[in-house]
Amino acid sequence: MLTSFLLLLLIWIAYAVWFRQGQEKLLLPPDPRPLVLADAGMADFRTVWVQNADGLSLEGWHRPADGFTKPTVLILNGRRRHPGAHAPLARLLADAGFGVLLAGLRGQAGNPGQGGEAAWMADARTWADHLVGQGISGGRLILYGEETGAYLAATLAAERAVARLILEAPFPSLPDLLSSRFPLLPLRALLRHRFEIKAALAQVQAPVLILHAGADKGVPVALGQRLHALLSPPPRVFRADGVRVEGLLGAGGGEVLLAFLEGGTGMAPPPTLDQEKPTGGRALVVRG
Repeated sequence: MLTSFLLLLLIWIAYAVWFRQGQEKLLLPPDPRPLVLADAGMADFRTVWVQNADGLSLEGWHRPADGFTKPTVLILNGRRRHPGAHAPLARLLADAGFGVLLAGLRGQAGNPGQGGEAAWMADARTWADHLVGQGISGGRLILYGEETGAYLAATLAAERAVARLILEAPFPSLPDLLSSRFPLLPLRALLRHRFEIKAALAQVQAPVLILHAGADKGVPVALGQRLHALLSPPPRVFRADGVRVEGLLGAGGGEVLLAFLEGGTGMAPPPTLDQEKPTGGRALVVRG
């Protein structure tokens, strides 16, 4: 009996060590596939490059707003999908006249480096700063984050004044998301990447829309619902029951998204200590 227990304990320890050491490759695997704009229906977008704080050159895909009269939507991809999966979203927004920047994060779509919470957060700030350099911030900037990208978008929205925040398939934390997949592991002790979104949401002042496909197998709707009470005023929520992730926009999510964005295009940004600079530059800043 004792021998069997010790054997099981050794197996569990080995499993935990394997998970701890290989979690980035297991949970955040790099994707070398490039995004080919023409193949994705984004031929009118252009490739742009930024250099992040670690000296890596990251590729992203941008289309300015029509006549620069509407805000620009910064799309932050999640860990489970290739950025090209957001091509229909980018097309929908661009056709409605919004500027769109589909951010390339390290380890995604052929970009160099290994993804992770801190690394992707640094990349998200780099892309936001790139838009600031183009004179796009405050009321001219909208953030859209999907899955782990929802954490990135919410954190940016807690740090900066933005016009709108859209979260697709958000979840409270990576340990919460993975608890059913790895029920035998003490995930909060083992994970180096938590993606804890609660603290950021409590600081968000922009209006929020939450989108969720009802049949999303990767992020159960119940996890997203746990976030609603953290936002004040409450977020607008659209859930497409019985619809898979790829069908969310076509099942009414696209119309809800555009209505939410159109309602915010003329909205003044929350008060900041610094004024937005008409000629661009860093206007990020602490809210009072």
